[in-house]
Amino acid sequence: MNAARDLDPAPLDDAFSSADVDSAPTPVEPQPTLDDLSPEAAGRIVRYIVTSALEHGVAPTAVVALYADLAGEEAAVRYADRRFMLREVPPDWRDLENRVVDLEASARDRGLDLAAAWRRATSVAMAGQDALEQLSRLAGVSRAGGGSGHTERSIFDDPEDLDALEADDALDVLYERLGDRLPELLDLAIEAQTRIRRFAIEERLEHGLPPVELIDLYRGLEIGGDQRAQQYLDRVYVDHEPPADWLEIQSEAGHLVEMAEARGRDAGRLFAELLRTSPELEPITAMRLLMERLLKQR
Repeated sequence: MNAARDLDPAPLDDAFSSADVDSAPTPVEPQPTLDDLSPEAAGRIVRYIVTSALEHGVAPTAVVALYADLAGEEAAVRYADRRFMLREVPPDWRDLENRVVDLEASARDRGLDLAAAWRRATSVAMAGQDALEQLSRLAGVSRAGGGSGHTERSIFDDPEDLDALEADDALDVLYERLGDRLPELLDLAIEAQTRIRRFAIEERLEHGLPPVELIDLYRGLEIGGDQRAQQYLDRVYVDHEPPADWLEIQSEAGHLVEMAEARGRDAGRLFAELLRTSPELEPITAMRLLMERLLKQR
């Protein structure tokens, strides 16, 4: 018997061939980015980032709602897990937050509360619209970064004069007609958005308005030099092709009419009275407040 032979080590090739293949380490998959997600999931996450950055945090229920919307897309859930479970901030997430902060600072310099404008806009905006594009429009900034319509600045100019010039430039940008596409409500100045939303609601609640009301609306926009808002109204009253956001507002107003009539109330009168006693209310907010009140009167 050769005892030494029993102690000889097995050849390395035999050792590797007998190893359990399943024990080999699984390759680590690269972390997904927003570009790797579906447009729907990426858009939902971007909207969350914008809202969270503007509001400096959101309620935990917002995170729960985000995960519910992302359910079924593994890559999107993994992306969210990286932020909320692993407590890591993906680079593209941080980049979006920084862009929101820059837009907010630019709007604040012009006296605009971008967070408040965002809350008003999202109450009527369609979910499929690009969140950062909406925010850029509200802030009066083009995402393309073009500045061709802005006044030249000089180091010899008075700082206060420069601030006034920047404010004028911002208004000029929002008042100019769009040449590359047709305007939506979010493309307009905040004041024009409010006036047009109120007109659209009242027209539906009153089952139509006298022509002089429309003439006055156009005249006010013309006096203010707001060509873009006039271009928007032309889509409704000249081209007879109302934008989706206009139709959405009037559809909601029609629902209010039905609710009021079912309770023997006049929706137009209720709306006018509410705005008379609370003129600071946004038209959309006032309409939805009336719906809530009517629901309680069942």
